[in-house]
Amino acid sequence: MKKFLFYLFACFQIFPSFSQEVFYPKLNSTFNFYIREITQTGSDFEIHFARPNAELFQRTKEWGSDGFGVIADRKSIVFYGATEQAIEHAIYYTLEHSFGIRFISAEETFIPKATRIKPLPYTIYEQVPAFEYREVFYGEARRSGYAESFFLTDGQGSGNFERHPGWGLWVHTLHRLLPPETYFESHPEYYALRNGVRMKDQVCLSHPEVLSHVSNALQLEVNKRPNEKYWSVSQMDNYNYCECDKCAHIDEEEGSHAGSIIRFVNEIAKLFPDKVISTLAYQYSRTAPKVTKPLPNVNIMLCTIEENRSKSLIGTGFEKDLAEWSKISQNILIWDYVINFSHMVMPFPNWPTLQENIQLFKKYGVNMLFEQGYNNSSSEMQELRCFLLSKWMWDPTFDADSLTQLFLSNYYGAAGPIIKEILDQEVSELQKSGKSLTLYEPPVTHIKGYLSPANLRWYHAMFEKAKNTEGLTAKQIERIEMAQQSMRYASLEISKSPDAGTDWCFYSTDNPYDQMMTDFIRLALKNGPKLLHEIKLSPKEYEQITRDYWKNGKVKHLGSNTAMKYLTVPNNSYQDGAKKPDGSTIDTIDFYRNQPLLNEIKGTTDYQYNWQGWQGRNAAFIIDLGKMDSISTVQLNFLENSSAWIVGPKSFQVRIGQTETEVLSEQASPTGILINPNAGNQMNPGIYTLKLSLDQKIAGRYLFVEVNNLGPLPKWRGVDGNAWLFIDEIEIH
Repeated sequence: MKKFLFYLFACFQIFPSFSQEVFYPKLNSTFNFYIREITQTGSDFEIHFARPNAELFQRTKEWGSDGFGVIADRKSIVFYGATEQAIEHAIYYTLEHSFGIRFISAEETFIPKATRIKPLPYTIYEQVPAFEYREVFYGEARRSGYAESFFLTDGQGSGNFERHPGWGLWVHTLHRLLPPETYFESHPEYYALRNGVRMKDQVCLSHPEVLSHVSNALQLEVNKRPNEKYWSVSQMDNYNYCECDKCAHIDEEEGSHAGSIIRFVNEIAKLFPDKVISTLAYQYSRTAPKVTKPLPNVNIMLCTIEENRSKSLIGTGFEKDLAEWSKISQNILIWDYVINFSHMVMPFPNWPTLQENIQLFKKYGVNMLFEQGYNNSSSEMQELRCFLLSKWMWDPTFDADSLTQLFLSNYYGAAGPIIKEILDQEVSELQKSGKSLTLYEPPVTHIKGYLSPANLRWYHAMFEKAKNTEGLTAKQIERIEMAQQSMRYASLEISKSPDAGTDWCFYSTDNPYDQMMTDFIRLALKNGPKLLHEIKLSPKEYEQITRDYWKNGKVKHLGSNTAMKYLTVPNNSYQDGAKKPDGSTIDTIDFYRNQPLLNEIKGTTDYQYNWQGWQGRNAAFIIDLGKMDSISTVQLNFLENSSAWIVGPKSFQVRIGQTETEVLSEQASPTGILINPNAGNQMNPGIYTLKLSLDQKIAGRYLFVEVNNLGPLPKWRGVDGNAWLFIDEIEIH
């Protein structure tokens, strides 16, 4: 004790920086609780909390509100930092580094056992986080106690996406501050001009009255929560920026659509000098302006949504944009994405990129980091992702292999190496395939890569091996079962594609996936996931959709696997197998067999496969049945998903004849036209049918079919653009 007191006295002499001692009873209890857990006896450590003054800040690194120091010797410890949160970090750091406790997850903490705790050697710790603001948006990170033990920014307990520590308003706020339902009818000029028409979907930022209305609305919000520091004034989630003369001139002058945004937000920031006004550099506004610099109290929320997740962001267009923003702002928050949002349980092997990207952000002086997974239980490997991301947000240099091994061995016990082998194989197979990894793609995208049927069978075998490892606890086996959920989901999705070969769900009369679905739903209802898509899809809904598909997804009809000629080719992004036999793109000259619209396979609610899409155009084709036949009905399924601009057709028409010339003749009387009474209405997302029933059977070999696109999106959609038309199968009976 004398040695410690001497050192403490010397410390006060060298750093006349400690103010009088401060008291945090809660923190004192936290420290003593964990020490008692080691020995099962009371703690005899003498602990002190202190705050250093500004002189210490000058003599050391910039600590901010989170940096801390620890001085320990034998049974005495001094924890010091500028805030209670910093001292809390110091305690948890010391528990790990001096006492061997390991915080693994919200429910898993390794605590060594000992009859007594040896006196500590003389020790000094000083830690400053790599990022001032650190948030991991996963359900795991928002569980009680997680933020504290993993040094995340305070306030992680909220399950509301709009609630974040220190934030009064979170992203996409301009409609909240200038609501269209209040202003659009009387002042359409406040909103974006697109193709000569005022639209509700974005705000005109060059209109002088908009600034006044937005600032007044923001003041009302600030008055409700005056202690919050960050307030977002940011674009809505679409591409429909204003094209009026003033906005267009500003953006041209700035070389970026961010130009009009930054000029507007700077004016807002001048009115709120004691707050930080945040805005998005997102999609169309991601490129930094060339002329105007954000004010110091303007935060740039720079987003990585477009990027390929199979590779790091080093050397990409995003790094270029980040470099340009970092030249004009020292107040940047990176919004990074680490999950597939349309298939949140899908295996997502972006593991090698996580640390590299965080290191890249640090390189360019980023001071705030938001890693978006999903605030939902049991999304794919979220416990491991939370662990790694949290550690690297504090210090991006932590060794990846050591951290991963530490987590897996504690969380999965003796089965940890097998789980690591599975994760490594996913990465290897993805890289071998050369495919990108994006945020909105179905598992079938990787049917010839890391999610091939052969790979999936191997993953499942390894999971079974892991569950049968000797020495596991019941909890560890349950965790392995939950980790396997991602493979169950991927297998169920891959099985819906004919490209799955013998693993196709329609390959045999017996459905081999029935038990897999039962297991998936049973575990999901018990432990999660509760949602499979970021917007809406519960496990029970998914089960119903999938079982309906197994029952009705394959249909035989007169047109099955016959030949067709495309008169309008579907958009490249959504041809889904519409190819010539040699694999080249189809044309409008020849007839082809084995086309998706006649392959007997219906689509699911996922528009990315088993569908063909036309944007702003009609779908038209000729079908050659190969022989004369009697036809009584023609029907098609179409998809509705207004959030993705997918709208049902206005109508479809059919002509039947004995020759191609006959059905193409404009003089030929139409066999039938069916009007869609719901065209342009706001229908629920789903699959709908249009069925044209003829008065009597008509003999013919050729059919001309034209499905009429709605064209411009309906006004209720509030967006300027052309509708998508999606069709899966043309059924002829």
